[in-house]
Amino acid sequence: MADKNEKSMDREELSMISMQVIMHAGNAREHIFKAVDLASQSQFEEAEKMMAESNIELIAAHQAQTNTIQLEAGGTGVPYSTLFTHAQDTLMSVKTEQNLIKEMIKLYKRLGEK
Repeated sequence: MADKNEKSMDREELSMISMQVIMHAGNAREHIFKAVDLASQSQFEEAEKMMAESNIELIAAHQAQTNTIQLEAGGTGVPYSTLFTHAQDTLMSVKTEQNLIKEMIKLYKRLGEK
């Protein structure tokens, strides 16, 4: 039996947070792939700006996810949501892509030096 004082997040609120995570991660992905395209054309300064923009978006996505996890850890009930799981998976994938693209940009710079 649930405690009457127990706090819980409703599914609509969790859906909104999930969409924020997905939106920011998607924006980050767009910046990341623009960055690698610019780097392939030796436009490294612009590529770095795109990577910085991607980082801002990833921080926003990560913050929304972390806030939700902290609420749950603090005792607020968070319902299971396939959408939230998808949002977390999207964020993790984009973060991995960002790390890989950083390395690709380094390689393009090395190739440009030769």
